[in-house]
Amino acid sequence: RGGDKAELQIVVSDGLNALSLMDDGHLEPYLASLRTELQRRGHTVAPELIVVNGGRVRFGYRAGELLFGKLADPQARRGIIHVIGERPGNMHHTFSAYITVLPASDWGVAGRVDHNMTRVVSGIADTALASAAAALATVKIIDELSARPALGR
Repeated sequence: RGGDKAELQIVVSDGLNALSLMDDGHLEPYLASLRTELQRRGHTVAPELIVVNGGRVRFGYRAGELLFGKLADPQARRGIIHVIGERPGNMHHTFSAYITVLPASDWGVAGRVDHNMTRVVSGIADTALASAAAALATVKIIDELSARPALGR
């Protein structure tokens, strides 16, 4: 989708708790705040969302491989923000944002990207970590990860 044009791709999955994304005041305010803050800081985001039913965290890694693994510039840094429903049972219906930003050369190695290369903002809900604060935390992580060197370099 966003591929070589957009720096970031947002993936949304209901994960283990669809209610965390469906509740009023959850997903939409987070995405709106996130897009606004990313744009304000000069990041480019693919306009479309990739939406997955029942996806798990590693789906985001595979999406990154497909979208960014064969870019012409192997040093081009690209990222996935995977918004996913957390485990049910905490009464807040929280979701998390898993953030992975790497050079295309790292995305291009099948199975290389994993949890150790990813940061997470968790507990996002209208009754827990507020959307605007979660969006700011997400963008801060993106900025930090964007400045890291490629793996093995």
